[in-house]
Amino acid sequence: MPWRTKGFRVADAIRIGLPRSMLYHKYHVLWSTFFEELGCETVVSPPTNKRLLERGAALSVDESCLSMKIFLGHIEALHDRADYVLVPTIASLYPHEDACVKLMGAYDITRHSVEGVSLLTYVVDERRSISEKREMLRLGRKFCRNPLRVRAAYRRARLNLRAHERELAREQQSLVEAPWDRPRILLVGHAYNLADEFIGAPIERFLESLGVTVFDSEALDHGVARDLYSRISTDVKWTYNKQLLGAVEYYRDKVDGMVFLVAFPCGPDSLMVELCQRRVKDVPIATLVVDELSSETGLRTRLESFVDILRMSGAKGCDTSPPSERGVLHGTA
Repeated sequence: MPWRTKGFRVADAIRIGLPRSMLYHKYHVLWSTFFEELGCETVVSPPTNKRLLERGAALSVDESCLSMKIFLGHIEALHDRADYVLVPTIASLYPHEDACVKLMGAYDITRHSVEGVSLLTYVVDERRSISEKREMLRLGRKFCRNPLRVRAAYRRARLNLRAHERELAREQQSLVEAPWDRPRILLVGHAYNLADEFIGAPIERFLESLGVTVFDSEALDHGVARDLYSRISTDVKWTYNKQLLGAVEYYRDKVDGMVFLVAFPCGPDSLMVELCQRRVKDVPIATLVVDELSSETGLRTRLESFVDILRMSGAKGCDTSPPSERGVLHGTA
């Protein structure tokens, strides 16, 4: 099993590398709390930049999506900064659902693509009754022989993650309840795309520079999202895409428009966008498909045009918005 590693001593202050990519943006609180409670030090790779992306692309096969290319770049960035790098294997979070294939195969892809990196992983596959709790407790016992301490570390990590998620949901709900006096746009995409410094973060900043209130599909309470996704489709089998569909349904009467952010060539996301374009007719939708060659000018122009269309359409909140200010993507003028 890939999680079987040699025994550790807490006194060694093992450094665990956390790639600032993929599921880091959903579970970094869980991971950092868990390992630090066991006496380890966590080391996070730097924010995504052009050089890191280029290195990841060089390590990837051509068919890899942009998110996986970025992920491999983050792995390599940690090879001399950490004793071990965490790469979880997420196959299924619910008994009759799947995760994306890149999350299922991340560990195997990494160990065959990046040399000189010692990997840790844990497996979550609810289709085979392999739970996160069971696997993390097993992984934790490689760092600490006291099972009570390992259980306490996992419990603390889960509590901290839930508190973090609730705070994100609370902050976004406060925006929903605020006066609707500016254009509102929902950014729809996975956390590893929306929060990435090369993909989604510059887009959010640019929209805000245009006087837009931006909502994040990942900030919605996951329980609420799972209650609503079936209003759009009951056929989608990917857990994280179900959560995004639930967010689309929840915010469709709370925003003026939606921007879907897709990393090329993601199949599940392409299907999700197609479903929403066919079944969500009451909200304007723009789709941005991003790869390593995407033009900053092109992205900026499309976003400006979409916001201008919302303003000219007289959508709620758009007529009193401040004039567009030319913003910045990827940190350049």
